[in-house]
Amino acid sequence: MESTKTCQCGAKHTGHICMLKSAGRSEEIAHITDHPTVTCFTCGAEANSGDNVCNPMPIA
Repeated sequence: MESTKTCQCGAKHTGHICMLKSAGRSEEIAHITDHPTVTCFTCGAEANSGDNVCNPMPIA
């Protein structure tokens, strides 16, 4: 689910799933998404840590 919202996280954005995906770093993405606890409110990506998404919220 892609969104038209814009990320506001600045320099921290480089380690986020959306940036890793655009860089083709699928192995790194697999490592940080194997036990997701948060989802990104902006794009819907799920990650193990809120540090890896732009706008984290807990997975219900």
